[in-house]
Amino acid sequence: MSTSTSASRPDGQPFNRRVHVVAAVLDRPEELDLLQQVCDAMGWPLREPLAGETTVTTDTGWTLRVIEVRIRGVRETAVEQAVATLDTLAQNAELSLHCRDATLVERVHRPQIEWHLRGRRGPVSLRLHHALHVATRTGEHDPHAGTVRLVRVPARLDEPQARRLARTRRAARAELSHHPLVLRRLDPDVHEIGRPSASRGWHALAFLTLVVTAAAICLLGAGLWPTFGADSPRVGGPLVVLVAGYLLGGTYLAVRRTPTHRALPWLVPLAVPLAVPLVPWLGTLVQRAYLSPFGVLLAPGKDGLGDIQAGLWVLCVFVAASLLPVAYLGWMRFLAPSLRVQGPWLSWAPAVTLGIGMGMVFSLLILQTAARNGTEHRALALAGRDISEYFGVSAEYACLEPTSSEAPYYGTPPPHDHPVVIFGQSGDRVEFWDPATSRKTSIRLEDARIRVVPHSGSPCAKAAR
Repeated sequence: MSTSTSASRPDGQPFNRRVHVVAAVLDRPEELDLLQQVCDAMGWPLREPLAGETTVTTDTGWTLRVIEVRIRGVRETAVEQAVATLDTLAQNAELSLHCRDATLVERVHRPQIEWHLRGRRGPVSLRLHHALHVATRTGEHDPHAGTVRLVRVPARLDEPQARRLARTRRAARAELSHHPLVLRRLDPDVHEIGRPSASRGWHALAFLTLVVTAAAICLLGAGLWPTFGADSPRVGGPLVVLVAGYLLGGTYLAVRRTPTHRALPWLVPLAVPLAVPLVPWLGTLVQRAYLSPFGVLLAPGKDGLGDIQAGLWVLCVFVAASLLPVAYLGWMRFLAPSLRVQGPWLSWAPAVTLGIGMGMVFSLLILQTAARNGTEHRALALAGRDISEYFGVSAEYACLEPTSSEAPYYGTPPPHDHPVVIFGQSGDRVEFWDPATSRKTSIRLEDARIRVVPHSGSPCAKAAR
């Protein structure tokens, strides 16, 4: 009895390891039929052993079958996992089956060198004429433009590179000289033979855009856009369009025709509600980092437009930095289709891991920038200059007058002869920072009278009485 299944099934489970198992099964029609059903449900090919494939022998009444067990697992334990999975299925189905031999199947890699048959590049006017006809689909385009055929020649890595290229080029020329389609035969007057070099200019432009985008995100995280005039709409507008176009376009090219692309219609609406509480929380982290040089805690009830702006700053930088490697992956795959499966650097795992790591690093850079701005504003206060508002956190100069000489306070005594810096009240207390001592102090609201003054040099004569 011969049994077989197709090599791939639409309902088969995804796999990354293949194990050939030689199994002994009771030679009865119902047992063989049950084994066929189990393998069909899992999408595993099942067949009789080939001639000379195995030396395993069976007792009378038993027969051998070769099962290709396809599983997801690591290479070191794939054989044990495959045998255990098959044993579990046989036990659950009450199937008389015993594994006799199991072998890990690995892909046979043959080094090959790829040669392309291309039409010779003509003048720019002819190329524009060709592109116009391709876009309008008139059928009058140049049939030899671009790569029209490719061949791959087996290569030997033990020979010098120059000799290997020369030998494979001669073999490729011989193969390209024959084809049933006349237009795809090598014509030295029309065609040229070359290695995959698709769009080196576009590759250079994609990499240059990557560098510009990364620099823009870094400058945005460091808060240096105003330094280079990017806060102006004339400069910042085109820069934002360039960065957004590169990131969104590259990400779309990376996820199209993938399960992620099919999931985006419901992933994006799900992410928007999650960002609503996340943005104020991120803004609060920025405000706290800004106040850390003063040693003052963020006053509660400060939610407003400032912390939302700060939270959007962090979120935008994190998302942009996270998408940057993925976008570059998409552009490279689009511009160089032959590199789609060559090398681990064009796979998902390094791009996503690097993107998340860059997002976290750039987010920490924002917090470091906020702390640096707080240090700069602290120096302004020490110099007696006014402090501007920072994402909803506004510093005010105020004179404090304790209600009595025994009024309790935490920290150094409140000064009477010069104003202090306050950032709002925290519950029933007010925290302030004294520029003269560079220390913070807090006092209950009921134990002090607070009078806001316009400048750091304003007199506190009334408070001194």
